Amino acid sequence: MTTEDFPVFPAAFHAGIVTARYHETWDFYTTHLGFRTVEERDHWVRLQHAGGAQLVLLREEAGDTPADLVSANRGHGWWLTLEVADPGVEQAALRNVGVPVQSVPTARWWRAGSFAVRDPNGVLVIITPRASLVRPSVAMAVESAA
Repeated sequence: MTTEDFPVFPAAFHAGIVTARYHETWDFYTTHLGFRTVEERDHWVRLQHAGGAQLVLLREEAGDTPADLVSANRGHGWWLTLEVADPGVEQAALRNVGVPVQSVPTARWWRAGSFAVRDPNGVLVIITPRASLVRPSVAMAVESAA
């Protein structure tokens, strides 16, 4: 990957996770999901994926953190979606290094070939084919079957 693989920074929208497992989470996203570190401070880090997705990790109970962001996430009630060129290749690579992979329920909002992993905080990360790579005839067939 080169800097040309990454879109203009910063993106207009990105997600953030408050975590008690800061280094494990950072390692998970960079080692297993293809993110790179683009900015780092003493208690937070900004990560970016080659596809443009950005994620900020904030250490739980860090310094001057606003009260709403003090407690770590427990991974329930929300998820992240990461679009990739080939979910099958990603799934095989994750399984080869021992990352537990799970299927996702068949639903209109998850494309064929999607699967899920959990980060160290229990956050569900859905890996799905990029929308631009799904041919209209395939997408319509999937929706018709649902």
